[in-house]
Amino acid sequence: MLIHFICRGNVLRSLVAETYLKSLNLPNIQTMSSGTNVDFTIPQEREFFSNTQALLNRNGILRFAKTEPNQLTQKRIDSSDVTVIVNQRAYDEAKLLVTLPQNTVVLEIVDIGEGDRVVANGNRQSLEDTIYSELTTTVDGLVQNLNLSKS
Repeated sequence: MLIHFICRGNVLRSLVAETYLKSLNLPNIQTMSSGTNVDFTIPQEREFFSNTQALLNRNGILRFAKTEPNQLTQKRIDSSDVTVIVNQRAYDEAKLLVTLPQNTVVLEIVDIGEGDRVVANGNRQSLEDTIYSELTTTVDGLVQNLNLSKS
């Protein structure tokens, strides 16, 4: 089974979800992630990706991470068995790019810079840690709901 996580830039939320699920080493489970608006030539996007690599390293799962983000394509959607999009904003953007399966799962994981998740006074790492916790809890729930074995 291939589980595909989608966010906007593929530099934080979908990357964390993909990497965490890979780290669980579930039998017969593959995972990938994409973004609706990936441009790795932008220095800020590279910085955000680097920040996420540090986050994954702090949590001991960096070795499971990919080395660069991927743009969402129809081919990536078509190869997926389960499609998970991190929030409504990313879902709305994805619908403009690809035809999504009817059973697409839409989460409610707010990104940094959205809602009340504003970087101020050096709190970016705290926001990343919060998002990491939300995502790992959500992925654990997904594993349970899909009856995937952790053994």
